[in-house]
Amino acid sequence: MNILARIFLLFALLVSGFSFGFAPVRADELPEDTNEIESLTPEQARKLAEEFPDILSLNGLTTLSDGAAKALGHHKGTLDLNGLTALSDEAAKALAQREGTLSLDGLTTLSDEAAKALAHNKGILGLNGLTVLSDEAAEALARHEDSLFLESIKTFSDKAAAALANHRGYLHLYELTELTNPELAAHLAKNNYRLSLNRLTTVPDEVAKALSRHKGFELELNGLTTLSEEAAKAIAQHEGRFLHLDGVTKLSDEAAKSLARHKGEWLDLGSLTTLSDAAAEAFAQRERYLRLDGLTTLSDEAAKALGHHRGTLKLDGLTKLSDEAAKSLGKHKGTLHLSGLTALTDDAAKALAEFKGEYLYIDGLTTLSAKAAQALKANPAIVLPAPFQR
Repeated sequence: MNILARIFLLFALLVSGFSFGFAPVRADELPEDTNEIESLTPEQARKLAEEFPDILSLNGLTTLSDGAAKALGHHKGTLDLNGLTALSDEAAKALAQREGTLSLDGLTTLSDEAAKALAHNKGILGLNGLTVLSDEAAEALARHEDSLFLESIKTFSDKAAAALANHRGYLHLYELTELTNPELAAHLAKNNYRLSLNRLTTVPDEVAKALSRHKGFELELNGLTTLSEEAAKAIAQHEGRFLHLDGVTKLSDEAAKSLARHKGEWLDLGSLTTLSDAAAEAFAQRERYLRLDGLTTLSDEAAKALGHHRGTLKLDGLTKLSDEAAKSLGKHKGTLHLSGLTALTDDAAKALAEFKGEYLYIDGLTTLSAKAAQALKANPAIVLPAPFQR
């Protein structure tokens, strides 16, 4: 075969290849950063799946053909497709054949058929863009057996909640604003790490009991503004290290006494605006990090009780302190935060200057006599504002 005939044959093969969609893909045809890829042919998808077997991020794609989805279905690592705004049922079926994490956080809606398909994905499934989920889709996704992320959904129907309660893997629903199904709460409590439900503003007592069985190290319920005595008693049984109730503004003495019995090392009640003497005494009994920054005033009796607290005590909301209260708090043996104070009397400063704990933060002071400043400055455990450290 002469040279001219060979050239003609090669040209013919290339043309036929382009006609049938099998054109060779060169590395320089795609951006080096895979997240900058905006369109993908099936052959390009296949090639990328081979080149990036562990993690393939294609967050620049807003659409995905069924053919490209089928090619990506052979990828077995982490696949990020968070730019997709729509997904056909066929594409969902193709992607679900793969093994590994699949992230589709750009989807805001999902058909029931697509949900049925994605439930077969063998790995973590991220659908954090979904804001609604039909009962049928919930029933389908409940059959998914790994971690399922649905972090934008705020409410579920009773039927959907009952279905998801049977999900076998970890279920992440951080944006829930309503949780009334104890079974779903119990399922969420299976999370062995942090359980964060900060959008809930109320919890029925039965739900509180279910959440109290959470075995992870941290429970966050910062959206609650009130807590019944029964709910407080239940949540106090939580066995984790950290309990956050930063939105609660008031507690009955019985509720406070229950929470004080929590065995963790961190109790966050940073929005509590009032504290009875009895509650203060209860909270002072256990060594832990105790945050009470919502208090703007403190009785002398409450201060006397908290002076016996061990650990870190945050009272940064206090704007004034009586001499007697200063004397009591000065006996605190841990770390004490009083950064909200702007002034101290000489007697209060003298009492705090006797502080023998780890650190005392009074770094919000703006007014202090020379005598008071001298007394406080002499204690190396006391942190003062720069002007008073000279």
